Amino acid sequence: MRQLMPYAAALSLLLLVRQSRLSERLNLLAYDLATQLRPAPSGASTAVRIIGINEADLNRYGPMVPDQLLADAVERLDRIGVRAIGLDMFCGQPVGDGWQRLRRLAVTNPRLVSVYFELDAKQAIPGTPANRQAYADIYTDPQDGLVRRDLLHITGEQQQGKASLPMRMLQIATGQNQLLKKLQQHPASLADLEPGAGGYLPETNVSAPGYLQRMLPYHQPGSFPSMSLSSLLEKKLSPSQEKQLRGTLVLIGVVAPSSKDNFTVPFSQWRQGERRFTFSGVEIHAHRLAALLANAAGRPLGIQAATSLVNRLVLVAAIVAGVIAGEAVPSLRRSLAVVAAGMVLAVGATAALLALGVWLDAALPLAALALMAAAAWSRRGANQQIKGLALESESRTMRSLFDRFVSKQVAAELLGTNSTTAPPSTELRNVTVLMSDLRGFSLLSQDHRPDLMVRLLNNFLAVMFEVVEAYGGTIDEVLGDAILVLFGAPHQRHDHAEAALACALAMQLAMERVNQTNAAQGLPLLEMGLGLCSGDVVAGTIGSQQRAKYGVVGAAVNLAARIEALTVGGEILAAESTVHAVAAPLRIDAEYRVEVKGANEPLHVFSVGAIGGSHNHVLPIPGPGPRALKQPLAITYVILQEKQRQGSPRPAVVTHLTEREAWLVLSEENLALFDNLAIIFSGISGEAYGKVREERNGSFRIVLSWIPPDLKQLINSLGAS
Repeated sequence: MRQLMPYAAALSLLLLVRQSRLSERLNLLAYDLATQLRPAPSGASTAVRIIGINEADLNRYGPMVPDQLLADAVERLDRIGVRAIGLDMFCGQPVGDGWQRLRRLAVTNPRLVSVYFELDAKQAIPGTPANRQAYADIYTDPQDGLVRRDLLHITGEQQQGKASLPMRMLQIATGQNQLLKKLQQHPASLADLEPGAGGYLPETNVSAPGYLQRMLPYHQPGSFPSMSLSSLLEKKLSPSQEKQLRGTLVLIGVVAPSSKDNFTVPFSQWRQGERRFTFSGVEIHAHRLAALLANAAGRPLGIQAATSLVNRLVLVAAIVAGVIAGEAVPSLRRSLAVVAAGMVLAVGATAALLALGVWLDAALPLAALALMAAAAWSRRGANQQIKGLALESESRTMRSLFDRFVSKQVAAELLGTNSTTAPPSTELRNVTVLMSDLRGFSLLSQDHRPDLMVRLLNNFLAVMFEVVEAYGGTIDEVLGDAILVLFGAPHQRHDHAEAALACALAMQLAMERVNQTNAAQGLPLLEMGLGLCSGDVVAGTIGSQQRAKYGVVGAAVNLAARIEALTVGGEILAAESTVHAVAAPLRIDAEYRVEVKGANEPLHVFSVGAIGGSHNHVLPIPGPGPRALKQPLAITYVILQEKQRQGSPRPAVVTHLTEREAWLVLSEENLALFDNLAIIFSGISGEAYGKVREERNGSFRIVLSWIPPDLKQLINSLGAS
């Protein structure tokens, strides 16, 4: 195992390079540079022409060219004698006058192709025959948004309606379907871009079943002859320009830089100016169409993507070569020279293949060659200094990770010991324990997807961790939506109770920031309850040699959890032991004596609303209670203990109601302070949940922690506030 460990580390690093997509980005840069440097034919030598709607045309005709003018342009091109007209504009809805005329041309003109775009529900001109409809999709790479690929055709059940704009124009111009039949019968002969082909990683979303693609062969940028729409409509074309159009395939589209129909291309990586170098959509279609014409003529252009099988074989060969170069050459200096020479030769071979028109994954094999050789050198123990630096780097990484998964104070306590085996000793500490929990989080989880709940929880924890760290708290446990925080351990402090209460108030105030983030992301709003208790605990490492953690054990921990369970959203309840240990002035909103499990006598707890002194945190003072309903509501309720229902539903009447509170009048028995209730409203889907917080003249005030959506609508309709 010790012999194989360096290779396992090298393979892990190689996997990391692959997962980071660094190798793919380097391959794409190499492809873009090759596209820039390789000689390409001029668009003027092809039969493709562009009628461009430039900035002057947009200023003259408006942002949406009227259908009347488009119909004039089509008829004008017909009279000149073009072979095919591709209208790269979405004309499914009328623009100005002339729509009926444009529709008649779409139906009757055999040379006119109309485009659609399914993702945005953009339709072709109504009445256009299916064999003259084309999708105008231009596919960009997900990594950087550059257009490198050409989607030739989509096969499958609806393939008749899935021809691209260039493919439709080629069919109309030649009157033949040989290229399309060849694609359908032997797709790999032209559409060679399968998952993992070329320099793409297999998981990169550049290909899907039925999507026949290849790398787009570009002609020289800006080389396609282009005339403005206004010059065509106003008959300002010279005889030589009309001659240039005769017998050609003409694309009509927007070329104005101010339009949104502009795309970055491989040339954009190496040409910068006032605006980044871009192609209009219609110019990209021109490059696609010219490439199809070249293929139909038996002159394929561009760079071909190597198959995924070739890439895998090259990677395996590089791994084997790295192991051999690192292991078989006796001298380290010679081994370094061999590996360096191999990498130079590999880079040269990659450049030569790109010049010949073959693109493969070269970055990952180069990394594999270097990493496997380095693994061999490490195994042989050739360079102790390098190994020492690696160990130092590993130590820094370990400390960073350790700080992330445990509190910084605990990390310092565990990593600061001189012994590598003996954990820090346990000792008796007087601490304050803070427990927080979200109200209604379990019910939210039932109605929302797990990924949304994780995002909701991360928004909450990110802010709470920041507040706890600011007040010197030690996060001992994170149990779903609950947080257990220690003040006074592992580092002693005399003001742990005051710091804990100030932290609790700051956490409640920070919930506004949490909910602002949630609202911006369309997530539910949250409420939190906090319980605090001070007392003696045993603090230190708990566990065994196999697994251990830093923690505390004592009655204060259990009581803090019990007190937190008594709270409602937005409330802080602190034990008498905590309140009496705080020197700063406090605002006490209420006090209770309640029997809790684990305490020999009723527990004296206080609802804290503010702290003065240097902290000066103030929670809003609770407002007046709800107004009486015009007509009381009959309901039933069930008492919950440890989330278990006690007995059958009992009748009661709601006399006051808001989304936050309700007052109940019971027909039988009494309720105890802090009883948890499930409340069933007639005709309402779902149950409301609340906690008894006050009894007054036979009525009970219930603070609601959760109400179903239908009940919110009912409250609004009743006009309760």
